[in-house]
Amino acid sequence: MVDNGLEIVSIKTGMIEPNEYNPNIVPDDIMAKLRQEIAQKGLCEPIIVRKRGDGYSIIDGEHRWQLCKELGLQEIPCIIQDYDDKEAKIKTLQLNYMRGSAVPIKLAYLIHDLNKEIKLEDLAKRLPYEEIQLMDSLELLKLPEGFDKTLELEAMKEEGEMPVVLSFVLYKKQAEVVEKAIGKAVQNLPEGAKNLKAVALEYICAQYLETQGVTKETATAEKKEELI
Repeated sequence: MVDNGLEIVSIKTGMIEPNEYNPNIVPDDIMAKLRQEIAQKGLCEPIIVRKRGDGYSIIDGEHRWQLCKELGLQEIPCIIQDYDDKEAKIKTLQLNYMRGSAVPIKLAYLIHDLNKEIKLEDLAKRLPYEEIQLMDSLELLKLPEGFDKTLELEAMKEEGEMPVVLSFVLYKKQAEVVEKAIGKAVQNLPEGAKNLKAVALEYICAQYLETQGVTKETATAEKKEELI
């Protein structure tokens, strides 16, 4: 199959592997919607890969590939591109900018790696970032001793601390009750608190859990056990 001059081929999911430098993460709610769409309609948008040994390495589409594996799809549509390491990394950054968000520490490491061969001025012309943004990103590094070994742990920590978007469908009267409760709770928060509505909602939920004999710490522990 050919799409916009690019040939789309079906490749077994087991022959595809993620690259080791992808800094992109996708929020849980977006992943859930994407999973549902793939489960209902299959993978409509091909992922981009390049040949690596006897298999293929992902340039763009790691999260879609992961969901397809979880859903048991044996083959998925792919576009094979002949990129070297440098071009593959640049293309990953270009395409990632349109989806999800980058873990800052992993993004900084990738930019540092590319900057070994390409000036920041030239990188800025090819990436969706201004030169000053690339410089700021590199400031995160300073490359301390043992940085490579701690990179993955830092990335996992940042990913675990990413905000989560919750969405509810409420009728007008329900929304009025929720807004009123949050407004009252905000008044009890200390001055200078950030993300007031989120903190207020957490406060309300914690108060309810206490009336049920469940502390916030217990609820968190139970959630962790469910995930294990």
